[in-house]
Amino acid sequence: MEYKQIEAFIAIAELKNITKAADTLFVSQSALSYRLKTLEEEVGVTLVTRNKGIASIRLTAKGEEFLPIAREWQAVYRKALAFSTLSEVTTIRIAAPASVHEQYFKLYTQITEESSKARLSVSTYNSDAIPSVIENRDADIGFGFIYRNSPKLLVREIHSTPMALVERSKSARPADVVDPRTLDSAKAVLVKGIALDNPDSAAFYKSWFGGNMPFHMYVDSPSLLVKTLPEQGWCILPENHARRLREEPDFHFYELADTNFTLPLYLFLHKEAEETLKILVKKYFG
Repeated sequence: MEYKQIEAFIAIAELKNITKAADTLFVSQSALSYRLKTLEEEVGVTLVTRNKGIASIRLTAKGEEFLPIAREWQAVYRKALAFSTLSEVTTIRIAAPASVHEQYFKLYTQITEESSKARLSVSTYNSDAIPSVIENRDADIGFGFIYRNSPKLLVREIHSTPMALVERSKSARPADVVDPRTLDSAKAVLVKGIALDNPDSAAFYKSWFGGNMPFHMYVDSPSLLVKTLPEQGWCILPENHARRLREEPDFHFYELADTNFTLPLYLFLHKEAEETLKILVKKYFG
């Protein structure tokens, strides 16, 4: 019996969906199904009821009985693995855009406080560079807003965030919802990785402002908006990034009308990443 088999069974039991379980574990659905099948063969019972053509699944009575045993097995394995691998100081290299590092700063601190042997090395890259950085093993964990499929990478969407409008002006608009067509694109400040250089974002901007959109400035991080956003200037940001600017004077925040635009954040690991790294990622980044 191997840890990967136990891990697969627990993920399936908790999520009750093969696709979601496979995504969480950074494996294909066929690989996950194979791990479950071999586990069932080893324990000699059917653990999961499979209904062809139906995504959701349920545990058999034996599966329900085996689940607490599997969780105990997983807990012991993780403790043993942590003991053996963190007996020496371990450096974990994280690559992401500056805006993502700002988002995860408190979590980085939590990791170092809870894992005394863990040392974080944090580097800033544009989103389009992150996949290559992980492929080349120049970092262990990567976060970016631009998806790329690669035979060397494990890629998972962490979350998808609604976008908000940030505008600098002496007084707020009378309404909380703004039609993008009322914005002057020449006063836009764009943030790298979440604007025209991101295929998802570029489609949004093109639909409202055309294919050759003028803009005021491009910046690396939302924190630079404090210095660069002109009077009547505006920027469209993920809501969780916009919230950090709420204490700034003359900064006002609005919803965008007639759009359901959300921006996904992706996590990148190398397919040959160590099991301890995958466990750390699952623990802290879901």
